[in-house]
Amino acid sequence: MTTDYNNTPPATGPATPAVAPPALTKNQIKASALADGLAIKAKWKTLIAEARTVWPKVQVEELATVAGNFHVLAGIVQLRYCLSREESNRQVTEFFGKHYPAV
Repeated sequence: MTTDYNNTPPATGPATPAVAPPALTKNQIKASALADGLAIKAKWKTLIAEARTVWPKVQVEELATVAGNFHVLAGIVQLRYCLSREESNRQVTEFFGKHYPAV
C-alpha cells in the first residue's frame, strides 16, 4: 500500500489541453464595434422620451442629435443642469446602464 502525501486524486484518463478561442482579427473587432454603434443609435430613437422624463431641461431636438453618444449626452446634461462632469457622467452612466445593459 502506498501513501499519498499530497491528497490528490488519481488521474482518471489522459488530460485534454484547454484550447483557447481563436483571436479576433482587426476587421472582426471593427465590424463588431460598428454593429454595436448602429444598435445603440437605433435604440436611442426609442429612448428619447424616457431621457426627456429624466432630464426635462434638455430639449427633444438636442436629445435627437445625441444619437446614443454617451459623451455628447453627458455634456448636454452638464450644461443644462450646471453639474460637474463627474455628476453628469454618473447620471448618464446610470441611464445607459438601465437601458443598455450589454453595452
